[in-house]
Amino acid sequence: MKRLLPLLLCAAFAVSSCGLLNMATRTANQALYSGPYGTVVNPVVAATSAIAPNPSKLTAQEDPGTGLYGYLNEYGVWVIAPVYEYAVDFNTDLGLAVVKPVNARWGAINVYAQTVIQFNFRSRYDVDSAMRSIEKGRYLGIDLWEEQDAGTELWGYLDYYGNWYIQPQYWYAAGMNDQGLAIVQFPTELWGAIDRKNNIIIQPNFKSRYDAESALRALMNR
Repeated sequence: MKRLLPLLLCAAFAVSSCGLLNMATRTANQALYSGPYGTVVNPVVAATSAIAPNPSKLTAQEDPGTGLYGYLNEYGVWVIAPVYEYAVDFNTDLGLAVVKPVNARWGAINVYAQTVIQFNFRSRYDVDSAMRSIEKGRYLGIDLWEEQDAGTELWGYLDYYGNWYIQPQYWYAAGMNDQGLAIVQFPTELWGAIDRKNNIIIQPNFKSRYDAESALRALMNR
């Protein structure tokens, strides 16, 4: 019996090791699934597996069949399926990439194709600027981007996540200056100026943008 005990323990260990190996293999296989674009990483499983996408290994690539963009890993596997009208390589420090869905505006996704910067920017370069603000560690609301709402056609200001920090309510909005002040046109058709908190700094009593800008310059030079 004493001689059999070590053999039994070794056999049990071998079975346990095989079980762990099979479990790891199953997890890796589950993290990959076959879709219309070939083998694609399943982001839900990959998030907890050893094959989680590495942004430095992903390349924006056009699918020649559809003309849409996605991301390939170093093995030529579609990690993010080609469903975007345009896509830019990942910012490896942030793990974010600028993309434009079909018939939509610009925003940014992470390596699991989850939206991080909302698709509210009309310009790719504004998304780049928003990403730089995130990378610098700027407080939310310090840097704002003027934008026209697609639905109402009114203007407001987006934060670096692409959310409305100042809701669309103006007929026009200029960019914020270094002091966080901006010229806007109110629905009364008159011009004035606001700050980052949407407080009125120059009363909307000017009939032209030029006059409101002159008043703001005079205020700042006092």
